[in-house]
Amino acid sequence: MKKTFTGNTRLFLCISGAIIVIALVMQIAGAGLNLGIDFTGGSILNYSVGEDYDVNDVETLLKASGYTDYQITKAAPSAASVALQEELAAELEKAANEVAEAAAEDPEVAAAVDEAVEEAVEEAVVEEAVEEAVTPTLGLLNPDKSGITADGLTDLQIRLKLADATEGMEDAIKSAVVGVVSNANETGYRTATNQEINTLGYALSYAGGNIIEFDMAGAFDKAAVEAAVNKALEEGGYSVNDIEFIQYDAEAEAARIAEEQAAAEQAQTEAEAAEETEAPAEETETEAPAEETAEPAETEAPAEETTEAAETTEEAAEPAEEAGFQLRILIDMDDVTSQVRAQLEREMVAKYPNFRFVSIDHVSAIAGRDLLSNAIKALLIAFVCMLIYIAIRFSPLSGAAALFALVHDILIMCAFMVFFRKWFQVNSPFIAAILTIVGYSINNTIIIFDRIRETRAKPGYTQVDMMDVVEVSVSSTLSRTINTTLTTLFTLVCLYIFGVSSIKEFAFPLLVGMLAGTYSSVLLSGQVWAMWDKKLNANKAKKA
Repeated sequence: MKKTFTGNTRLFLCISGAIIVIALVMQIAGAGLNLGIDFTGGSILNYSVGEDYDVNDVETLLKASGYTDYQITKAAPSAASVALQEELAAELEKAANEVAEAAAEDPEVAAAVDEAVEEAVEEAVVEEAVEEAVTPTLGLLNPDKSGITADGLTDLQIRLKLADATEGMEDAIKSAVVGVVSNANETGYRTATNQEINTLGYALSYAGGNIIEFDMAGAFDKAAVEAAVNKALEEGGYSVNDIEFIQYDAEAEAARIAEEQAAAEQAQTEAEAAEETEAPAEETETEAPAEETAEPAETEAPAEETTEAAETTEEAAEPAEEAGFQLRILIDMDDVTSQVRAQLEREMVAKYPNFRFVSIDHVSAIAGRDLLSNAIKALLIAFVCMLIYIAIRFSPLSGAAALFALVHDILIMCAFMVFFRKWFQVNSPFIAAILTIVGYSINNTIIIFDRIRETRAKPGYTQVDMMDVVEVSVSSTLSRTINTTLTTLFTLVCLYIFGVSSIKEFAFPLLVGMLAGTYSSVLLSGQVWAMWDKKLNANKAKKA
């Protein structure tokens, strides 16, 4: 009998062994798995771009910051992103309406607006001429947006292996504040967003940073608190770029914010109503006598009132005077994360005006160890359950051979992640890929063992060598194995080609695991079982 699948079993085992050994040597030499922030810890930055953007722009800025270890993911706009962009659009519309109203009421304002527009146009023409004449540009990004793909993924997530420079800072500040005011109670600690900074009316060197709030439960010495907090941060070795201490009344601030939001909603409603009645109003003004409409003396008063109202609005937008029993501390860190953010946000806003920071999450290495520990426990439980099932349905030796094939598939997946460490990081999607392949590979192996059992029961095969039985069984199931593998591979290849980076992190190990699982099911699992069975029978015969 021609042994196509069982004649070179030792060669196939040596090939797999060589791949695993090379990867192991690379791992020991320090060029092993490229562990992502899910295992090593790091920062996840979330941004709202507000329009379609080019991922290469983000990569250019990160590399310019001296940072090469990152993962960029485009995403559909989240609820927070949509709310932020709506607020920006409302603010822009409100500013435009105020300018239009002021220009309509005062001819001098209108002339100033026209002059500013003309100057802006002239500056734009000059800048365009300079860009065409000079090859190097001042900014790092090409302002041309014509080649950007419109995919609707207007959110940005960046995963960086940056240590959390704020670790332990909350406890240090809390201890310092309580040391001065024993009744102080912490009411909140968070990373500030652009939207929150604007709503509160504050300004940091860049919109963001950390906010910690306290209820001081009465009057307190603010200067003493500031001194204690600054000393605690200095002793803790925290690099702070800017820090602000704001004493405020929480109830008054909440009322002010609610009032401003209500006023904004009312202004928007009035603007919509004015747009609906704009055409009839124009007709009425046209029909009115010239004498009635010309009242220059009376128009000056409303203009003054408008100016006073604008000044009142500006004063209301400013933070409330320091009064009350609450304390808010704003900390702008001077760390690598902040430096990367500063350059990224400055350059991206220049090209994408609505680019805004949404949130930052820090992942600790402890979470990664817990994830890996839970994954190993899940694999061990799955192995035990599979071993029991296969031992009951076939034989304990078949179960051991099936587990050998599964371990082989996992090691091959890890080996290729080592070989392609430059392009792929090992994060939680890799763990999901391993668990998926374990379930898929054992299915093919069970099919072959089931066919081996059927073949052994046929007349004429009871005394045939086990390798020959495996050869016949693998040959009879080969078409089914190839068809199921190819149909799955087609889907995975499309997923890899059209998926974003996080999807590719999942699809690539799946592709490798799928091929490794087919390889082990067809060329290793049944053959290893036959070799072990033959050796076991020989040992029994020797003892007998």
